[in-house]
Amino acid sequence: MMKRFRRADRRRLPLWPLLLALSIAVVPMTATALPAPVRAESAVPETADRAALERHVAEWVGALAAEKPFAAWKKASPRIDTLGPGTHGWLVTLVADGRAAGYLVVYAAEDGTYRLGEYGLGPQPLFDTGALRRALFANGWIDSTQSNEFQAVKHYAHAFAAAWEVRLPGQTVWLDAKTGEQLPLDAASWAEAAKASALSAPFAAPATSKIGALKLNATFDPYERLPWLMDEAPFAADPAKLLQRLASKGHLRFVSEPFGDAMLYALPVTGYQRWADGRTDLALDMAGTRFIPLETLTKLGLFYR
Repeated sequence: MMKRFRRADRRRLPLWPLLLALSIAVVPMTATALPAPVRAESAVPETADRAALERHVAEWVGALAAEKPFAAWKKASPRIDTLGPGTHGWLVTLVADGRAAGYLVVYAAEDGTYRLGEYGLGPQPLFDTGALRRALFANGWIDSTQSNEFQAVKHYAHAFAAAWEVRLPGQTVWLDAKTGEQLPLDAASWAEAAKASALSAPFAAPATSKIGALKLNATFDPYERLPWLMDEAPFAADPAKLLQRLASKGHLRFVSEPFGDAMLYALPVTGYQRWADGRTDLALDMAGTRFIPLETLTKLGLFYR
């Protein structure tokens, strides 16, 4: 999808996520078939019970791997990295046959349990160092994908507040942590956004590791129509109506402005997954299939037909 910034006529056209600042320093790495893990301030996830974290990850991965779209996860190994200081969260990258097959975001809850945040499918997971290097090279900021002439800092607050802050000789650029697209940000605007209200805590994880229903449709171009510009009323954020529309293969768009007027992006909603306890995650096409809790989406944007 092409990125276009809003003009004076207030046309709202795409770009990608962002908002609250939580970061860790990253030391660039040498490119390989699967880029080396991001090196953070702490190489070991900060948790009092690493075994419990790994056990929860294994349960979620096992439940998802039983579903056909996640079949590659059956032989995948989890690589667990810190998500950022203060988040009490971890990024779990699933690696199969030397390549990424998906990811999960996991949080530690105050009650000592672990919560599953967003998760996704595809060879370009969240904070993929290979995608970062390709984006830097494509934009002429480094002379090859093997260059180490940069430092990257990752920031994450929620699914639409995830970005790389990349320090290059003489300049700093911000890139979306999922797509690698450049964001209209600098340190000041990010810091200002951090003051705005956002999701301060992840929503509850599934109470069970059993999948109730999974539905995936074909993707589509969300810009074939621009209902958010045509004064169309948003589609009701009623779970039953949303799932009914997706079950009947009706198009559904998710539109969010996580950084105010500076950016907007619209994503095709391609399906849903319901857990046995009733939690519902919607599938969005964004450099792979990204599953985000419905409860999160309803607080971050609007749905359109």
